[in-house]
Amino acid sequence: MTARGQASSSALPTVATRPGRRAPARRRGDAAATRSNLLESARVLADSRSLPEFTVDDIATGAGVSRAAFYMHFENKQAICQEVARTSQTAFVQAVQSFERGPDLRSTILAGIQAYIDGFRTDRPGMRMTFELAYAEPVVRELVHSTRTAVYGLWEVEFTRAVASGECASFDIPLVTRLLVGMLETFCVRTTRTAEYSGTSAADGDGATVISELWFRALLLEQ
Repeated sequence: MTARGQASSSALPTVATRPGRRAPARRRGDAAATRSNLLESARVLADSRSLPEFTVDDIATGAGVSRAAFYMHFENKQAICQEVARTSQTAFVQAVQSFERGPDLRSTILAGIQAYIDGFRTDRPGMRMTFELAYAEPVVRELVHSTRTAVYGLWEVEFTRAVASGECASFDIPLVTRLLVGMLETFCVRTTRTAEYSGTSAADGDGATVISELWFRALLLEQ
């Protein structure tokens, strides 16, 4: 082979490296997919097991990756569970705030409670994990507190408007709001973790009508 041919041959590797420049983007895409799969695996496990009942290995296996791959994305099981909780609470607040105000307080209450229950049950695994973590993890407990504060604020606005318009009598809005929202939250947490409402009227459908009626009576709204 001539010297020119040899020079041409030696140049081939340089040409061949060009497609390789796209590899980092592919790797980033693969990493994002792996992270997403790990988060989804943790969510699926949380829907059927309590947190102590599954491990990092279980999460990795569910995502179809190795244990080493898990630790490339999350420090430990606590870290991935906290990420699930953050994502869950963000989506939940958006769902709660999405309802449309009705022509009166009764219809507004029903729409708001329906949105709350739907938001809770749309991400049942994430909400289960969030409330289980909240007992022991200050970070998640603060996250839940922030969510409650947002919900309180939403209903305080609605109740203040109803009192100002004369639709209902004056009452201690901050206190009653916390009691009513607390009742709604307890109902949702219990129905996602236990069967204690089986055989009651709240087990028929999603319970929004039953909870709404309790709110109506607490606010002394005419039937």
